[in-house]
Amino acid sequence: MLPISSACKKWEKPPCSYAKINFDATVSKNIVGFGVIVRDSDGFVLGGSGGFKDNVLSIEWAELFAFEESLKVACAINISKAIFASDCANLVNRVKKRGKDITILGYCIDEACKQMDKFNSVDVIWANRNCNKVANFVI
Repeated sequence: MLPISSACKKWEKPPCSYAKINFDATVSKNIVGFGVIVRDSDGFVLGGSGGFKDNVLSIEWAELFAFEESLKVACAINISKAIFASDCANLVNRVKKRGKDITILGYCIDEACKQMDKFNSVDVIWANRNCNKVANFVI
């Protein structure tokens, strides 16, 4: 029998002077939906984005698209310290291991991560799906 592990099931504030950018994507037939929400350490909404793309993509490519959009939003509102949060563990792991993945998706992730050089401090973390409700709602 496996013990029940306690996981965060609500949005957690970022450290002081950081912004937390939650992003998510969904795929349905021939449409990709994405949502991005940017909040400060008090939970105040600083910005966001959302939309749809008429394209056939796998969920991994859709999550990468949402990540790229979240980078654009953060840069547009001049965020210098950021924590990007996604419920897609596969994307988060690939971002953390960038430069080592020789697939086409890995190359595209490396290209997207070049945008992270614009930040003074940046991290990409996994967030439980329940912690990403606002980004999910934008979709």
